Amino acid sequence: MATDYEEHQIDRKGQDITVRWCPQWLGGDTAHLEIVTKDRQAHPISATGYRSHFCPRELVEEAGGPVAFTLAWLERKDDGKPVQLSLL
Repeated sequence: MATDYEEHQIDRKGQDITVRWCPQWLGGDTAHLEIVTKDRQAHPISATGYRSHFCPRELVEEAGGPVAFTLAWLERKDDGKPVQLSLL
């Protein structure tokens, strides 16, 4: 049962983001991504600065790997508006 993670650091629009990637979560074909900002500030795919995502390993590999997949996901969800937690 493998749960070894690769860790990648990226800077996106001045925001430090860590991408943790386990291509064989619990030894199967399911992969796990963790996307977290250093300061836990919101980003386009998480209002809390942390996102856990399970998906088929091939999906991420076909996108060019965990960094390329994450950057594409962030760009696709970025509507240009600041992301903020609801205060209500």
